[in-house]
Parts: sequence; structure tokens; C-alpha cells
Amino acid sequence: MVLRGTVMAEHVTEPYVVGLEAIAGELLRGKWCVYLHEWLGDDLDLPTWQAEVAAHAEHAGVEVCFIEIPRKDMTLVANVRALPSFEQVTESVAALEHYRGLEAGSRSVVFRRSAQ
Repeated sequence: MVLRGTVMAEHVTEPYVVGLEAIAGELLRGKWCVYLHEWLGDDLDLPTWQAEVAAHAEHAGVEVCFIEIPRKDMTLVANVRALPSFEQVTESVAALEHYRGLEAGSRSVVFRRSAQ
């Protein structure tokens, strides 16, 4: 399932879902990903997921950072050369909380920078 959104001035777009293999490409395009911890399921843990994302990113030439958001049970992954602002992260988390119950499975939600 892909949740598409439109670009709104000064705001993040609505979230949409991408698979693990696509995260590095999204990060190269200046986007960032927020991952819900419940999507790990029984077969994967957070450190393993982070290692897999980092390996895909390294192969693509992207240096990533991970920021855990424990109160929301989420992890942000971003390209260190294109970090989102605090406001963009706040909007992303709020949007993802809104969409939290719509999709289950091991996927990440990507956010795009808005047009400026």
C-alpha cells in the first residue's frame, strides 16, 4: 500500500509507504523515513532493522543517522547531509500517528520536503 500526498507550502506532505530496500534511494532524494516499532513484528528487532537500513544506505553511498523517539515508539532515519528541521519531524510524527493504524507489516513511511 502506498499513501500518496500532495506538496503543501511550508508543510510536510502526507506519508506514503516504502519497503526497506527503497529507503536509501528516498534518503538520497532529500527525504527522511519514520519507522513504527510495531512494524518489526516477531522476526526482527530494532538494532537488526537499523543495521539492514545502514547496509543498504552504505551500498548506495548515503550516510544515515537514526533518532529513536521512545515516547512515540518510532525511529527516524535521515541522510546526514539532508536532515529535516524540528518542525518537519514534529509534523511527520503527527502525520504518522494519524496513519498509524492504517497499515501493518514491515514498512517505513517516507516524508518529502515541502516546496518552498
